Amino acid sequence: MDSDNSVNNYNLTITGDNSTYDDYSYLDPASYFRNISLRHFCADPLQMVTKHKQFKELCLANGNPEVHYIEELLQFFCKDDICKGLYHLRQSSNGNNENGTCHYGLLNLALGNYRKDKKFLDKLNWRDNISTSDHCWKRIKNSLRDIRIEWTIDYYTNMVNLQPWSHCHPQGTMALICNKCYYYKRLNQLYEFAIKDD
Repeated sequence: MDSDNSVNNYNLTITGDNSTYDDYSYLDPASYFRNISLRHFCADPLQMVTKHKQFKELCLANGNPEVHYIEELLQFFCKDDICKGLYHLRQSSNGNNENGTCHYGLLNLALGNYRKDKKFLDKLNWRDNISTSDHCWKRIKNSLRDIRIEWTIDYYTNMVNLQPWSHCHPQGTMALICNKCYYYKRLNQLYEFAIKDD
């Protein structure tokens, strides 16, 4: 005796919203590669060099902000091409990628570009709520865990130049910050992360 729900019953009726079954025949490939999430690769950017190079190139060609962030990590830290790295990081920031915005500000502070790049860190609205900035820092740290960071004497000097003369807040915590110490403390976190393996 066959039931209405038997395996051989092909008369399927789908009720409700069919938005999950969209017609993909009109999907624009440029939009797909520009908007696809690459969070997995942000956590392990070296995969984009070895296993997924062609995919990375398609995403770059279509302006995906996350792949610009990944390409910056590869150019700046693996290939020592600061100009290309900063270019890709700027593209990531322009695409409203918070990690790209935060990292662009930090690296430019390390390079001594103080005034211009404090503005990038300020885009994260750290004065109102530090949580966005903290989350970005955690994701950046995760992205860099397998990448060696060369911290030059120039980076160190530029970081020290940011240190406030008067100690307005305790050094080791981001819980208490102000305009005088925020930029130094955030850059100091990158410095401490960079030298941890030395």
